[in-house]
Amino acid sequence: MKKILFLLFITFQLSVFSQVEMKYNSNAENMPTWVQLMYGNNPDEGEVINAYTDYYKKNELVKNKHTQYYKRWLRNISRFSNAKPTLKTSKSSNQWECVGPWDFDKDAASRSYAPGAAHVYTVEQSVSNPNILYAGSATAGAWKTIDKGDNWNLITQDLHLNGVYAIEIDFTNPEIIYISGNGGIYKSYDGGVNWTVIGNATFTALSHSTKDIKLSTTNNQILFIASDEGLFKSIDGGNNFTLIMNGNFLEIEFHPSNPNTMYFVKQAGDSTLFYRSDNGGNTLTNFTNGWPNPNSVGGQQKRTEIAISPAAPDKIVALATGSANGGSGLYGIYISDDKGENWTFQCCGPQPAGPPDSVNINMM
Repeated sequence: MKKILFLLFITFQLSVFSQVEMKYNSNAENMPTWVQLMYGNNPDEGEVINAYTDYYKKNELVKNKHTQYYKRWLRNISRFSNAKPTLKTSKSSNQWECVGPWDFDKDAASRSYAPGAAHVYTVEQSVSNPNILYAGSATAGAWKTIDKGDNWNLITQDLHLNGVYAIEIDFTNPEIIYISGNGGIYKSYDGGVNWTVIGNATFTALSHSTKDIKLSTTNNQILFIASDEGLFKSIDGGNNFTLIMNGNFLEIEFHPSNPNTMYFVKQAGDSTLFYRSDNGGNTLTNFTNGWPNPNSVGGQQKRTEIAISPAAPDKIVALATGSANGGSGLYGIYISDDKGENWTFQCCGPQPAGPPDSVNINMM
């Protein structure tokens, strides 16, 4: 196994090196200094970054193939330079082990650009049986493992759906699961062998792009759905849903120690909004102090992911993406220590978004 991992690591290094060395036919003599330096032989990273920063202090940033290549070049340089320390850490701590895939669908690879693979939207682990996990993918349905990921089985082959963005597992029974797909919500009582579309007629008449599904942490009959049709709540395991608020909702989280306190992220135009409920999701309050405000800097910010931890139950960390101040990608990381009432910009650089440089590590 160690020899195999070593060979894979060498292959990875060579692959990254080849990506870094890729060059455009740039006619560099007609380009800004930073472009000429970047496409030159053995470019100095610091010199390129400084030239790039100086250029866009005086010129408006307009995306083109060179600015896009610059971000990939910077990202690959960072990965290549950090590869060896990462390997050493993994070997010494012995915490991570590659579990595949070791092969791919060769027939699919010959028919399309994808070698029978797809990126994964979500992975959820059962609370009552940690050996059982479910995964939802972009184009390959939902999958289940009963041995902590050693082996996976497709569980949506009869549903004729591709993308599964959200999954929720009943905390009392790992065989009861909910998934999103085909504009609706599916429920299974037997680990994905059989499925039922759930919801009352008003709910199922809508075509939902569902981004999150959450069960109450104390009552497995209370279910919340975040979709582009609004925020919905069920008190009977998904048989009936009521609309709590209209809009494009992206995420739902529960306070780690208070099940009545909930957090929500909603997209509205070019911004995201943060809401908190203190009564189990019945009513929501919008908190704005310190939260990303792209309109103030002439940008946009359409996606935010939030995370909570039992170690600091009132703390929330928000990762925002978007564009502002002449750059796009990572808009910023924001932290609240009071359950979302006030937020502080923490990363990266002195301002939201902006083009990447030695101070603003905008690598997205």
